[in-house]
Amino acid sequence: MRIAINLLPSSYRRQTMLRWRVVQWGTVLCVALSALGLMRWYKLTEYHLLSQQLEAIAREGRPAQTMIRQITDMREKVAQLQQHEAVAQELEGQRPVLALLGVVSQAAQQSAGKLRVTDMQVVDLQSTHANVTDWNDDTQIATVTLTGTALDSPAVAEFLDALVRSGLFAAVELGHSNERQQDGALMFDYQVRCRL
Repeated sequence: MRIAINLLPSSYRRQTMLRWRVVQWGTVLCVALSALGLMRWYKLTEYHLLSQQLEAIAREGRPAQTMIRQITDMREKVAQLQQHEAVAQELEGQRPVLALLGVVSQAAQQSAGKLRVTDMQVVDLQSTHANVTDWNDDTQIATVTLTGTALDSPAVAEFLDALVRSGLFAAVELGHSNERQQDGALMFDYQVRCRL
């Protein structure tokens, strides 16, 4: 049996042991840091590749997104145009009140001041029942009733003729015409019914 005796001083032995421990732990630390560095480099490379792919996908999707936005804008414009068209068709189908007032006013002015319209009643101006022929029919038709006074009956006849020639009315009929005395002058009260 061999017995080894260490003749080195204990301080030297401690320094040697400390050196070995520093080398051991330094190696472990270097390996760990190297592994962490490699993992970080791998993750950064992977992140860079993923960001490039994402950017490429975003570039490819931009035209589609632009087209989707344009389609959405065009649909909104089409909806607005359809609303405008509906309003325009409704207005086109309505009978204009101002045209009616203009025709009545022009017809009254042709009497050279001998005729005056004192009352105008309009019933169902927007009605579309234009083929009704009987005035007393229960069907609601668009009618205009004009009441007024005139100095003589030819003025009333001219007024009726002007209303017929206007082309606005389907039928014009004298409802009644009554004579009356007012301040020593003969006056004619009349009522005219017009069917649109």
